[in-house]
Amino acid sequence: MEQGKGYVFQIQRWSVHDGRGIRSTVFLKGCPLRCRWCANPESWRGVPEIAHFPERCTRCARCAPVCASGAAVRDEAGGAIFAFEKCSGCGLCAEACPRGARRRIGSVQSVEEIMRTVKRDMIFYRESGGGVTFSGGEPFAQPEFLRGLVSACRDFGLDTGVETCGYFDWDGVKDIVARLDSVFVDVKLMDEEKHRRFTGVGNRRILENVVAISRMRPEAVIRVPLIRGVNDDETNLRDLASFAMNRTRIRTMELLPYHDLGAKKHESRGLVPPRFDPPDQAKISEIKRMLTGLGLSVC
Repeated sequence: MEQGKGYVFQIQRWSVHDGRGIRSTVFLKGCPLRCRWCANPESWRGVPEIAHFPERCTRCARCAPVCASGAAVRDEAGGAIFAFEKCSGCGLCAEACPRGARRRIGSVQSVEEIMRTVKRDMIFYRESGGGVTFSGGEPFAQPEFLRGLVSACRDFGLDTGVETCGYFDWDGVKDIVARLDSVFVDVKLMDEEKHRRFTGVGNRRILENVVAISRMRPEAVIRVPLIRGVNDDETNLRDLASFAMNRTRIRTMELLPYHDLGAKKHESRGLVPPRFDPPDQAKISEIKRMLTGLGLSVC
């Protein structure tokens, strides 16, 4: 990868849920976690890839002749099938498809290209107290690229934030954290074994990084995706509150009830869509009261 460039899969303008005010959220590809409830599975791989939407396919098989990797091949009936495991992500099949049944997710972009996009809304950032948030995936998975983006934003006086899963090498990115205006860090489960089962990695590094973030940015926010039967139990949440109050300087927690908006994305990547549910509203209200009573500001 050339210096000053990285892999991006979306820039969402006019975002109001990723920090203060009106923001542009830049989604970077690549994530070390494989959360079973993930809403953005297209962010997992750190390179461009192809999403397949079979309901749009007319079986014209125009994709097959242009696919050099053997991912798109004609079936016995003359249509085409898609073998995800063989796909190189080149995008030629997506260009050939007349109905959008295949779409390339992610592209290589430069810091300058991204800045041209985010600068379109500078007046709205300033009027609303907003700015730019880097999300993913895991933004710290591309540290050099993220460093360049944060520096460029600061050169233009733009507020910057990061949404992170917390699984990264602290020493390699602490200079970036120091330059941010806001940090939102996920803490999903306090039990190490359960965390590994549901996300693919342990939580020790994440918790250590939350502590390190809090020393530098005590105004950071801990985010908790709430999934019924997974992490909405009293034991997990009391352990999380104890961790926040006793080991960190962070006192704000944001609860994010599970939603199934990522189900179609899983299917488009040849994956089984997740089957989870959020806690009901009464349970969420109960959780908020408990966490508030333990000394946290909950939103």
